[in-house]
Amino acid sequence: MIASSSSSSNNTWYPDSGASNHVTNVSQNIQQFTPFEGPDQIHIGNGQGLHINSTGVTTFPSATNPKFQFALNNLLFVPSITKNLISVSQFSKDNSVFFEFHPSVCLVKSQDTKEILLQGLVGPDGLYQFPALLPTTSTQPVQHFKTATSPSVNTTSQKSVSFATWHSRLGHPNVDVMKLVFRNFNIQSVNNIESTFCVSCCLGKSHRLPSNFSKTVYTTSFELIFSNLWGPAPATPTCGYQYYLTFVDAHTRFTWIYLLKNKAQTLGIFKQFHTMVKNQYNQPIKALQTDWGGEYRTFTTYLNDVGIQHRIICPHTHH
Repeated sequence: MIASSSSSSNNTWYPDSGASNHVTNVSQNIQQFTPFEGPDQIHIGNGQGLHINSTGVTTFPSATNPKFQFALNNLLFVPSITKNLISVSQFSKDNSVFFEFHPSVCLVKSQDTKEILLQGLVGPDGLYQFPALLPTTSTQPVQHFKTATSPSVNTTSQKSVSFATWHSRLGHPNVDVMKLVFRNFNIQSVNNIESTFCVSCCLGKSHRLPSNFSKTVYTTSFELIFSNLWGPAPATPTCGYQYYLTFVDAHTRFTWIYLLKNKAQTLGIFKQFHTMVKNQYNQPIKALQTDWGGEYRTFTTYLNDVGIQHRIICPHTHH
């Protein structure tokens, strides 16, 4: 602790990392008095002990966020002290904040949001100081702040925070992790966890950009046929069919399904389908769209011979 010959303001406070308690020399700085009885004293740098008159609690609002009320718990009234001292360790613990000391300023920030709640300056005496910290004059009950060891976490207000806000604060964890955090720290959210939809999570987990809707219109049947092969089946049925082959008309969306025992039958089934279309509908198939799976690579020669265009989709897409 460094003393100065100049008189200090009643409302100027000095952060002190060497102080175990908050100390003031002005009784008006304490909102709730309790007479101190006992032999304990405040010991300053030279070893001298100073008498403690009383203890109490005071609060004052943040200059940058008036809704946030700082609490000075276990504030000691010592008339013979020359400066108002804030215990850095006790203040940080009681208000869930941390200090940043820079060459010309001192900042107090929220542990959760990193918001600057209080800013001090370096005075002419070379000490960091918070000028004009006026105690709260409201008649409302003093808000009790949760400490870092408290089972309930609520740093700025008693108002519950939405699940989406906590989800963002904690780095977008899954629902099970969120429930575990809420249960262990007794955190209440204002909405149903299961109904929350996070756009950022969906975008972050996307493997590709969304595709635009196609504006192509097919006006006649069999102008384009989509085909896909499914299989093998996870369990072999008694009939022996492990695959099925689909043909979908782009115009009518009519679908034909053929059962296959193995993939080698794919080309033969398409030839049957092609013949059926010509005989039953008297329409030519103009284009066939498939993926580039091995079962469709054998189609090239036949499609070229009958004049059907083979459209192959891009890898890892469905269109």
